[in-house]
Amino acid sequence: MGYEDAVMAAEFIECDTIIGCHFDTFGYIKIDKNKAIQHFSEKGKKLIIPEINQNIIL
Repeated sequence: MGYEDAVMAAEFIECDTIIGCHFDTFGYIKIDKNKAIQHFSEKGKKLIIPEINQNIIL
């Protein structure tokens, strides 16, 4: 699932804060992080793309 589909999924389940995972692990699933964050923002959602070993407090 690309970030475009992820936005639709987030809308479907009425979720406004999304934590990205399974990105940039293989060449086939690399994303433009800034473009993805902007795409979510345009839909009124917040995309969190964590760094390796980053803790997230919700």
